Amino acid sequence: MMPPPYLHWDEYQWDDEIRRHESIVAHFFQDLVYCLDLPMDDLPESWGAETEIPSDPVAARRTDALRRWMSDHEDEEDSANDPPDSDLRNPVSFSCVEYLDQLAARWNSFAILNLSGNMNTALAINCTFAKLLARVADFTDPAKNVPRTLQITLGKRAIFDLEELVDRLKECQAQLAPECQTEYFISRLAILRDQLIECLSRLR
Repeated sequence: MMPPPYLHWDEYQWDDEIRRHESIVAHFFQDLVYCLDLPMDDLPESWGAETEIPSDPVAARRTDALRRWMSDHEDEEDSANDPPDSDLRNPVSFSCVEYLDQLAARWNSFAILNLSGNMNTALAINCTFAKLLARVADFTDPAKNVPRTLQITLGKRAIFDLEELVDRLKECQAQLAPECQTEYFISRLAILRDQLIECLSRLR
């Protein structure tokens, strides 16, 4: 039996495949709003539970890193505190997923206290945090036998998603100043970006 062709894909082919997946997800959510009141039997067949099939290279290769991390930490007390400053640039003790999870929790607390009248903006940034968190988990804690080219592509996409989050925070600051002080989050994301770039450089 011939090995699947995607085992030999380069970074650009993986990037095209990831973009294709994101386009499918975007179309799903665009259609979802029109189907919320439909009974389950009337939903499109393509929305079934078996849509992610093993022959799909991205779905088959994606790790459950974020679920594993959440499971490992479910008994720990929730905290939005930053790791000690001495750990921020130490690749050995620095966990990108943990750091970003704590930063997202801090954003949620900030948004509840300061942006109750602008929840659409707050929730949009919350969703961008969630997307970045999943991407960072996939990149920094890959599943077994993930092709190196796919991991590199996931790293580049994580940095792209991080920059999208920074842009959203800057837009929030511009629209809602002075109550939306986002400089703290932007400066902390810059530290995370340095870590992701360092991880990416070690792969190349």
